[in-house]
Amino acid sequence: MSENPILSSTAITLRQFDYFVHAVELGSLSAAARRFGITPSAMSQQIDVLETSLGRNVFDPQSRRSRLTDFGRAFFVQASKVVESARQAMAMGESFGDGVMTVGTTPTIAQKLLPPLVYRMRHERNLDSVEVRAFTDLRELDATLEDGGLDLAVGPLGQAGSRLVHCFGEEELVVVCHPSQRGSFDGSWKQLVEAPWIRCGANSDLTDTLLREGARAGVPIRFAVRAPDVSTALSMVEYGVGIALVPRMALHGSARLLSVIRLSRPVRRELAVHARDKSPQVVKFLEVISDPELIRKFGVAGLLATRTSDHQAPQHRPTMPIGPLLT
Repeated sequence: MSENPILSSTAITLRQFDYFVHAVELGSLSAAARRFGITPSAMSQQIDVLETSLGRNVFDPQSRRSRLTDFGRAFFVQASKVVESARQAMAMGESFGDGVMTVGTTPTIAQKLLPPLVYRMRHERNLDSVEVRAFTDLRELDATLEDGGLDLAVGPLGQAGSRLVHCFGEEELVVVCHPSQRGSFDGSWKQLVEAPWIRCGANSDLTDTLLREGARAGVPIRFAVRAPDVSTALSMVEYGVGIALVPRMALHGSARLLSVIRLSRPVRRELAVHARDKSPQVVKFLEVISDPELIRKFGVAGLLATRTSDHQAPQHRPTMPIGPLLT
């Protein structure tokens, strides 16, 4: 531990950090003062105290505090981290709950895969409080887990060395169209990318995958409309607006008038549970999702894809009611 604790009588306060960071980000002390509802002179006095505590100027005295010194630029980088960490710590008050396990995932997994898992968590592992949060943007899901806003994340996230990662299956992505359009596509990406597409969300990982496949085929994707989520995209497809790339599990139990286009090259991605640490709640969740019989039932129901070579044709599995998964 440091011999000069930050909470000593001459220490910089968090408010001074916040004032300084905002003054730099907003371009002036006056703008920062307006942001905090104080006078420019009060803001200037706090910066004076900050510089006195540091023993160095953060602003060039000759610039009427409009330009940072070399030290000020370096200090700003560290001060920004302090302010952001403080914001995250304060945000825990809204998200933290004793005995509540918070799970982040994609909307499709939240609707199709998590219900039987939550059922088992409650009835077999005595966990009464579970909060499920859905993210259309995997980057936001990943960042929320890193910031401590989630106990665990479930989905096609990339590997991270600092995490506990448990892979439990694969998710198959399929292209769906209106039944009247089924004969128009041969399943090749070179032909598919020329069709009008439904884009799922502003920053959806499905869009990233689709753009990547289009780039491989050398043809730009043409989006007809943007839908906020997979469920809305499927409704658009049902009305013949365009075609869409969606997880196959999104079709489970659906009575929509849709046709699946058999792709010449299947698209699959690994599904995994990600956690920052091995808490008792995380251990219970891993015990449930590691059950081989449950995973087998997920596969039979069409919720998970079995591992196959990239050169193999996708396997078409009969659907079955989800009820047996709850027994």
